Amino acid sequence: MITVRFSETAEEDLAFSLSPLLEAVHSWHVLTAPGHHALHVPWVRRCRRLPAALRRLLREHSFVVADHIPALFESLADDHDADFTEQLAAVRALPPAQLAAELSETLVDTTRYRGPDLIEDAVTRDAALAELRQTDSARAARLSDVLTDPLPVLEGVLTALGDYWSAAFAAEWERVEPTLHQAIAHAGQQIAHQGVLPMLRTLVPQIRVDPGRRTLRLDRPHHHDIAVTRARPVTFTPSHYVWPHVRVTCDAPWPLRITYPAPPLAPASAARPASQAETLTALRALAAAPRLQIVSCLAAQSRSTQELATLLGLSQSVVSRHLQQLTQAGLTTTRREGYYVLYSLDPARLTRIAAALTGLATPRD
Repeated sequence: MITVRFSETAEEDLAFSLSPLLEAVHSWHVLTAPGHHALHVPWVRRCRRLPAALRRLLREHSFVVADHIPALFESLADDHDADFTEQLAAVRALPPAQLAAELSETLVDTTRYRGPDLIEDAVTRDAALAELRQTDSARAARLSDVLTDPLPVLEGVLTALGDYWSAAFAAEWERVEPTLHQAIAHAGQQIAHQGVLPMLRTLVPQIRVDPGRRTLRLDRPHHHDIAVTRARPVTFTPSHYVWPHVRVTCDAPWPLRITYPAPPLAPASAARPASQAETLTALRALAAAPRLQIVSCLAAQSRSTQELATLLGLSQSVVSRHLQQLTQAGLTTTRREGYYVLYSLDPARLTRIAAALTGLATPRD
């Protein structure tokens, strides 16, 4: 269990930051287990179009992001001027012992073996390697390489990450960064008007907030009890791709950080008039909260029934019925992409409906 305690003046001990490197790493994690990340199916589908050699490279080094994401990727995460290249360079500049400690935690059960222990204690190191050889010889060989000389292992990981950024994620970062800034602005407004605890309650179910004790708790296999102070502030980092997880960094020498899911990416709109019958049909289709929520989700991007069910907390059969009504009203269209049937809004129809409604408010001579 991780417990984070906030003082009465905790607003002074908080910070927010964004990190292109950390976001790229979280999106790479999504690719390692797409079945657990229903909201990010569109990204998984897009990455299937990456060159085969790059996809092989990402799979080969996916051990570093598949489960435990090492804190080394948080290098320069609090430097608002640092770009992806500068953050990558900061990772390369870390001391070898620190790199070995971080990378080893991606390969062994961190509830039993801690990275620093593997580095400093030969008995612990040999026990971890022996256990790993019995279950996964390839992983054991990689752990041995990390403990002997972590730099070549790290270089392979960072090469894969750099190629991934250039081929795919640099453009994706341009898309998600404005929304993450909006998430920070919204959190700041909430803290300014209501204090820290209401903002914390908006995070995710894994986080439990006790207003009386002014604590935040997360179920984790290791135990920490941390007081947030001016000397040890906490930084909140919103992320699109961390969903459905909350990641907490609380081990020295890294600063205290909570990386949390930002709200889903938001829509955009447009404007021209529909007939009275068309407008009436559309309004009837929209006259239910779940269908309005579906339209809001589809405004951001095309989605499958599975994604929408996850977003809205409804069963897939219920979502299918609502989608059928929206499609019959001409508000949504479908297309098949591999295994998935994707639903999209019909922008032309929505433009006509919006224009018709706007016309009702326009004074006539």
